[in-house]
Amino acid sequence: MLAACGFVLLSGRAVFALDLDLPALCRIGQDCFVQQYPDMGKGSAAVDPFCGTATYDGHDGTDLRILSMADVERGVPVVAMADGKVLRLRDGEPDRLVTSQADRTSVSGKECGNGMIVDHGEGIEVQYCHMRQGSLLVQPGETVKRGQRLGAVGASGLAQFPHVHVTVRRNGEDVDPVTGKPLAAGCLVEGEARHPLFSAEIVDALGEAGPQIIALGLAGGPIDHAALSVSGPPSAAKASSPAIVGWAWFINLRRSDRVVVRLVGPDGQEIALNRSDPMDRNKADYSAFGGKKGAPASGVYRVTAGVERDGKALFNKSGEFRVE
Repeated sequence: MLAACGFVLLSGRAVFALDLDLPALCRIGQDCFVQQYPDMGKGSAAVDPFCGTATYDGHDGTDLRILSMADVERGVPVVAMADGKVLRLRDGEPDRLVTSQADRTSVSGKECGNGMIVDHGEGIEVQYCHMRQGSLLVQPGETVKRGQRLGAVGASGLAQFPHVHVTVRRNGEDVDPVTGKPLAAGCLVEGEARHPLFSAEIVDALGEAGPQIIALGLAGGPIDHAALSVSGPPSAAKASSPAIVGWAWFINLRRSDRVVVRLVGPDGQEIALNRSDPMDRNKADYSAFGGKKGAPASGVYRVTAGVERDGKALFNKSGEFRVE
């Protein structure tokens, strides 16, 4: 049986010759995103590997998320991060998003959901969690090759969003694969060398923990935030829609961050500008929108969204969307 698990990220090289690949066939920053990193803080102070807030207390791994349960249904492969041998696994736990205390209680002792532990050699073991029910394709004792499909991303166990969680252990000690540091050693201080377990290309793609926009678009009405992780982005606006709304979906916002969503029409005129109040606490998952009522004119609209911190823009992301 698999033990209850937290969530781990894999990144590194330098100390070990083994370079780990991503645990899923997806494109970082496009159709999958690091939602949470391991907690490397002391006591109850949750700190991610870069001394930020993209984690929670006691989290022992990295969560590579996909957008919604609709993507779970389509099937996103979970793959072996390196050659290895399957030690043990569990399947049969249902996929569902945990939204209540009753849901949490129901998965007690099975927080990892469906998953497995794979010995990847050189003292490295990885625990893969939250895989889709019935998707596991290997058995204990079986050898696997780098990139071989092990199953599919799911939402089994203690999952509030669909993802694969990986906990990386080196010689029995939980480590952060992006920095190569043991979780007990604390976050990365300025000037400290990294010894990641991921390849350099993956480390570059992951970047450092911080807010991201995982989707934005143009809808025909207000956004139902709770529905995003269930059914994915809303339907695109049409000329027959009752309204025109630009929207954006954010993750890993910090307390006091502001988000901005701006909608510009085909004539170049601003239709809406939504600049939020400062966040009252850290927000792992958040959405915002702005627009106006009435059937939209045909043409190309631009949606620009971004995050502000301490009065300065951290980043912006834009997209153009046609209404016909």
